[in-house]
Amino acid sequence: MPQQKIRCLLAMLGTDVHNKGIRTLAQLLRDRGVEVIYLGEHNTAGGVINALIAEDADVVGLSYSTATYLHYTRDLLDKMRTAGVGDVPLMLGGLIHADDEPALREMGVRGIFGPGSTMDQIVEFLQTATGKTLPGGAAAGA
Repeated sequence: MPQQKIRCLLAMLGTDVHNKGIRTLAQLLRDRGVEVIYLGEHNTAGGVINALIAEDADVVGLSYSTATYLHYTRDLLDKMRTAGVGDVPLMLGGLIHADDEPALREMGVRGIFGPGSTMDQIVEFLQTATGKTLPGGAAAGA
């Protein structure tokens, strides 16, 4: 498979402000060769979708440290489908309760990475979800 840039849009929805994890992830993904579009915190679903379209991102990643993720994720996925970008893979990270994973996957979330997830797991997901490979694959930078 030829190496291609994976464009990953990272954001936080609503009032969640614990951004240390997503900022760290952004840097680690850049170190692995991912092109990161980082929107930061306090985004709306509409703003994320506008950025997704404008930036032609391959994947959207959201981070949560509060229990509002079911509501915000459902809203975003519904609006992504309405906007015609429902096929773009969505991954979640942060404090996601294991009991909520089946409901999130049923909504359409393709990747869930909570505490204990590794960069290799995330990179492997990105490559599988996009059909693109990164320099050195999942093992680079390990």
